[in-house]
Order: sequence, then structure tokens, then C-alpha cells
Amino acid sequence: MRTIHRRLVAALPVRAWILLALLYVLAVALALITNPQFGPDSRIYLAWTYWYLGHPQPEAAQLSYNYLWDNGGLKDCWSCWPDDYQHKFFTGQYAAVVGPRVLLPFLSAPFVALIGPMGMLVVPMVGYAIAVVATVMLASRLWGQRWALLSGVVLLLPVYVSRWSVVAHTEGPAFALLAAPLLLLPLAKRTTRKHLVWYVVLVAVGMLNRQFAIALPAAVGSAWLLVAIRDRAFRNVWLPFAFWGNLVGFGILIAQMVVTPIIFGGEELSLTAQFNALSQQYFQAQGLAAIAPVTWNIITSDLLRVRYDLGLMALLVMLTVAVIWRFRSELSAMAVGAFLTVSAINVIEFWPASFRYHAPIVPLLVLATVALLADLWGPVRQRPSRSTEAVPRTPANRLSENAVRKAIEAARPPRIWAPTRTGLRWIGSLPGHAWLTIGVLVVVTFAELQDRTWHYGPTSIYSLAWAYRILGYSPADASMKTYDDLHMLPFFDSGCGGPCWEYGNTWIYQHATSADPNIVYPVLSAPFVALFGYSGLLVVPVVALLVATVLITVFARRRWGAAAATLTAVMFLLTDRIAVAGLAGTADMLAIALAIGCLFTLPLDGPRSRRALAVFGVLITLALLSRSTSIALVGAVGMAWLAASWNARNPLNRWLPYAATAVGSLVGVVALGQVLPIADARYLGRAREVISEGTGGVVGSIADRIHEATQVDGTYIAADALLCAVLLITVFAAPLRAVRDPLAALAFGGGLVSALLGLLVGVPSGARQFSVVYPLFLLATVSVLVPLAGRFRPRAPDLPPVSGDPPAPAEPGPPPSPATVDPPVPDAVPAALLSADDVDLTAPTPAPADAGPNADGGLWRRSRRPGRAVAVRGT
Repeated sequence: MRTIHRRLVAALPVRAWILLALLYVLAVALALITNPQFGPDSRIYLAWTYWYLGHPQPEAAQLSYNYLWDNGGLKDCWSCWPDDYQHKFFTGQYAAVVGPRVLLPFLSAPFVALIGPMGMLVVPMVGYAIAVVATVMLASRLWGQRWALLSGVVLLLPVYVSRWSVVAHTEGPAFALLAAPLLLLPLAKRTTRKHLVWYVVLVAVGMLNRQFAIALPAAVGSAWLLVAIRDRAFRNVWLPFAFWGNLVGFGILIAQMVVTPIIFGGEELSLTAQFNALSQQYFQAQGLAAIAPVTWNIITSDLLRVRYDLGLMALLVMLTVAVIWRFRSELSAMAVGAFLTVSAINVIEFWPASFRYHAPIVPLLVLATVALLADLWGPVRQRPSRSTEAVPRTPANRLSENAVRKAIEAARPPRIWAPTRTGLRWIGSLPGHAWLTIGVLVVVTFAELQDRTWHYGPTSIYSLAWAYRILGYSPADASMKTYDDLHMLPFFDSGCGGPCWEYGNTWIYQHATSADPNIVYPVLSAPFVALFGYSGLLVVPVVALLVATVLITVFARRRWGAAAATLTAVMFLLTDRIAVAGLAGTADMLAIALAIGCLFTLPLDGPRSRRALAVFGVLITLALLSRSTSIALVGAVGMAWLAASWNARNPLNRWLPYAATAVGSLVGVVALGQVLPIADARYLGRAREVISEGTGGVVGSIADRIHEATQVDGTYIAADALLCAVLLITVFAAPLRAVRDPLAALAFGGGLVSALLGLLVGVPSGARQFSVVYPLFLLATVSVLVPLAGRFRPRAPDLPPVSGDPPAPAEPGPPPSPATVDPPVPDAVPAALLSADDVDLTAPTPAPADAGPNADGGLWRRSRRPGRAVAVRGT
């Protein structure tokens, strides 16, 4: 146990393990909420588990039926309970498939005996946890602790991966039996015969869990083939693992196909015969001619499901880039080999599986993707096209600071285009590969959202009608034209008839029916509606998403550096329930962009000018005139003022003018809404019903609304694991850090007002209720993660971010006295002293005289032009 504890602490600090544990609990909880825990295969595994516990076969099958016949995961399975299922579950094709998979029923038997059929979920949950731990430990060994934490987070967040951790199928143990053997392979380490023996044992155990486990030996065989070609060495370190792993794996697979029908009786299962029969039935082709249509059907069907998980889609896109760019890497070869093997077996199985067959190999896909990020962003950077895991080296988490410093100085600086034209200088705040990453994710986000979401909803009715009014249409003509444009679109054609469309020509413009103070969005959209018709409503949200992405990236860059800025932008784009507003005919994304713009004017780090205060007033007024939920921004600024007042013991602080301006803007907009219908500002909606309705009075009404919001909004939000993770960290961190961190105070205040406003309005709206202040939640989360990552190894040199020109180089000090206790640091440390095995020196190597700190952890070098600097090093 001490050895295990020591290795875990060496891989990640305790705080990071606690964070991953919280994310694991969150992922499991979300999977329990959003997915059924039993599927069609679960009925057979449960029956075999009861048989292992000593029940006769008919009784075991009957017990499985008694528990699962009305389960939600099997309600659409018309073939799950055939005639004489008590006998068929243990013979014929059922036995040929499930009989060799003894691991899950055998390991689950004690838990089923203790807690009933729900005990079938224990082994999958433990297997998923082991996969996370193994992935983190391997990533820490290869690249360091920061990338180990990132690997664990990326593995936990995709909901189409974590869902299999709480399903009574073999995917849960398969996670562990693929990730754990990776620690034994010659990935930048020296291996012994002991590693080989344990690897072969785990391969054998994996084959007893699921036949798809053959993907691991196939992946190792791909790595051996790559190294043989790359290094021109047939006998390399991968040969024993490839030979014995494939020998044992395929030997067990063949034995299972031959021996199982003999043991359990019945017909032998022929996958090729099944494939030919099904392909002939559905595609009128057999054999090789059927591979193309079957493959295309699986790809399109799986993409229709997987596209609802933006995190997984981004992972697959980045994986494609990684395996192409890092074509010399063993991890890339293993990822390709495993993916192709699983895909081939999926084609032979014929049926689309919604990424189920590929889920167990995701730990390997995550490692191959993080390897590319480590090459581009790690403190010890290297060209991806030359990167490999072949040479045994000191684990990255044991590198000394001087070794990292030497690698940074020797590395080729990233390409940064720093334009001098006003309005484009923000491009130079990040290296080129960072903007490329963000741009690719923007394209992925738009591509995924354009076909899977309704772009127009009830709020679009008011916005489009007012846009036509602004263009000069009469109320009657604008109402009729709005109806003609929208009534046949998916949302309105799916049953929203009476609630969405009322009689008369003026009902849209009446005071009580205006959904939001939506004066800004119709005004901005009117020119585009004139050009493109009702599709012009999407122009402003699309532009707002792009602007919001750039703004939040630049803001994070100024506070924490380039790496944190890129992480912030990626998290913002991959938050599905927020990014969806970028392709919706509402003012949500416009309000989000205005909220981010307000951050640049706030006195987060000190007093600001009157000009900044004036700009803040304009921005928050526009936000209040765009969406009613922007009132949360007023609460956010008010909470920041309260925190500053507590710290200074004086309410007259730098936040007071901003709080007064925000409250004044709110009062002005509310007053305007009483006389101008388009600027309706009755924010409280059904607030009076809290008092007038409910059998339990005010408390009962509030409880009913909380229950309704939990049932509707909670289920909707639970499908976005990244959003839930940000909310979880914000809920815990923001109240604790509000007094000393203005960003945390803003997030805390915005969250409180959003929750109160949602309670008073009483209409479940998913993430829309707090979408305006979600950037505050995200930045508060990043402000927690950045200091945590700063404690990880290998440590980069302490070069803090700067927002302007670097300070002038200091004059060299006098030579040290001979009586000084500490010896002077030499001007140039010999290369022998900078090896990875040396301990950290007491002082860092001094930078050149013409260099200073850069915001992304690199060096600034003075140019010949006065007042300007050029970045010559980066991380």
C-alpha cells in the first residue's frame, strides 16, 4: 500500500486527485441521471450471475426477467424475451457470445448476492475508476503532472464515454483492462520480463471479459510495426509484447469460438454468416461488396448520436490531427491500430453501436491526443512530427527546473504573428497553434450545432416581428409575415400551436406578451432580416459567439498567460448548453458577449478611469436591453462591491461607482419598460404566483418551483458534463474565495441573482437562466485551476504574465563578496549541470541582459524601435 500511495502522489498532488475524484463522482452521477443502467445485454449477464450464485438456469433466467422486464433500458427491445428464454439464455448463440465473458458475472456475483441486481454496476464503476487512474499515471510519467490532470479530465467529461461506467455491460471492466496494461509497455521506459508476463496475463483476463479486448494486442502490434519501419529494426523492444500478446489474445479468441458451442450446446455462432444474411436483407449485397454500405451506415448512425457530445467530437478531431502530425509516435500507431480493429469488428457485427464498441479504447485515444498538446504547449516542447515515446527518459514529473529552463531556451520559439494595426493587435497575444486550435473548435461547434438544434423558438417570434416593425412594416403585416416565416419550422410545427400563436394583429406587441427587453437584438438584426429574411436572425448570434470567444480568450491571456487563455476558450466553446445559443434566434449570445465586454472595464486589479466607467455603463445598459437575465450582472457587481467593502472596511471603494452605475441602468431600463413595449422590463414574470398559488403558502410554492426546476432543468443540464463541472467548482470555490478574489465575488453574486430570478420567474429554461453570467463561472473556475497547475511538476520558470511592455533590464549588481555564504551563480551553467537527473539549483540561470518576462512564460527581447518589444521565446 505504501508503494501504491507513493506512486499516486508522485503522479499527481493530493489536491489534484481530490479534484479528479470529484469529477469522477460527477460523471457517474450524471450518467445515472441521463442513462438507463441496464441494456439488452444486461438481462443475460444478470441471468448468468444468478447461475454462478447457484441458482438453476431456468430460475436464474426468471429472476433476470422479474427485475428487468419493465426496465426503461429494455422497453423498446422486442426480441429481449424470446419464447423459452429460460433455456435459450444458456445455449446456442446466447451462450456462444456471453459464455466466454465470464469476468463480469463472476466478479459481480458477490455484489448481486449482497445488494441485488444493482450490484451489477459495481464492477463497471470500479473499472472506469481504474482506467482514469492508469491513464493519469501514464500521462504523468510521459509529460508531467499538468498533462496528467488534463488527461484525467478529458477522459471523465465526454458523456458518451462515462455513460458506460454505470451500465451493467462489459464496457466498464474493459476500460481498466485496456488502460492498466499500457503502464507495462515500453512507452519511454525500460521494460523487463516481469512487465511482459503481467502484460500477457492482463491480455488473457481482458479476453475473458469481452472479445473486443483483442484491440489491445492489435494496437501493440501496430506500434511494433511502426518502430520496425521507422528504426529499421525487426527485433525491437515492442516485439515480445506484440508476439506474446497477439499469440495469447488470438489463441483465446479462437478457443472461445470452438470450445463454447461444445460446452453449452446449440449451433455455433458464425459472424460471417450473420453478416451476409443481414447485409443481404438491408443492402442487397454480401461479402466484400457489403462492407462499404455497412461501414457508411455505421459511421452516419454513430455520428448522429455522438454529435450531441461536443467534448467527444473535439477529442476525435484533435486525435485525427495528432495521429497525422505525430506519425512517428508509438502512441499514434497504437491509437490507429486499436481504432481500426474495433471498427472492423463493429462492421462484422453489422449493427451501429453509438460509439459503444469504441468507448473502452478512449483512454488510449486521450493519451494520443494529449501527446500532441504536450508537444505544442509543454515546458519541454518538441516538433510533433519528430516526437516519439521510444527513448527511455527521466519521468517528466521529476525534471528539475534548470532542465526545463534549458529546454525552453533551446526550443524553437512558437510562431506568433503580432500585427501593429490598431484593432488587430490581440492576434499577437497567442501563438499561431493556439488560434488554430480555437478556430478548429469553432468550426466543429458550428458544424455540430447546425443540424441538431432548433434555431428558432418562441422568443424568436417577438424578435422577428419587431425586426419587421423596425423595417417599416405595419403591425398587421409584421405579424402575418412572422407567422408565414416561422410556423412551418421544426419547433413550431411539432405542437407549439396555441401557446406560440394567438389571434389578432397586435398581440405580439402587447405589453404582457413581450418575453424580454429585446430592443437591442431586433435593432441589430433588422438589416440582416431585410437581406436574408428570417435567417437574418442568426447573424447577430453567430457574430456574438465569435466576438465572445475572442474577448474571453484575450481577457484570460492578460491574467494568466497563453496556455490558460487557450484552455478558457476551449472550455467556453465546448460547453454545449451555452454554445448552442450561438446558432439560435435569441439574444442570449449577444448578452453573453456584452457581459464579457464588461469585464474589461471593471476594477479587478485597481482603480480604473472614468472612461472605463462610462464604457461599463453603456455595455451593461445594452445587456439589460438585450435579455432580462442580464440583471444577474447587476448582482455580480454588487457582490464585488460588498466583498471590497468588507476587505477595506469602507463602502467607499473603487467598486462603488460601478455598483451605482449598474443599479441606475437597471432602474432606467425598468422605467423605460413601463412605457415602451419593446423594452418590457417586468423581470419577475410569475413572481406574484409565489404568494397567490400553492397549497403550502409561500414556502410550498417555492418548494414546488425548486422541484420543477430540478426535474426539468436538471435533466437538461446533466447532459453537459463540462457545464456541470464548471458549476460544481463554482458552487464550492466562489463563496470561499469571494472575499479575496474579485472574479469569485462576481461569479458568486451572479449565481445568487440568477437562482433567485429563476425561482421568481418559475419557467424552466435550462441553462438560459444563467447563461449571461456563465463566463464569470468559467473564469472563476480557471482562476482555481491555474494556481493548482502552478504547483505541478515539471515547474516552468517563474515568469509572470504582463499586460504591457516589459520592464527595463536592471543594472548588473556588484560582484559578490568572498565572505558570502552562498557561492555566486556562474554566468553560464555547463550543460552537464542541467541534466534531468540533477537536483534543482539554488538559483535560476540568469536571463540575457536584453531579455525580460513575457506573458506566456517566454522571454521578451527589446527591438530597435523604442517602446516596443518582441517575444522570442514561448511555452
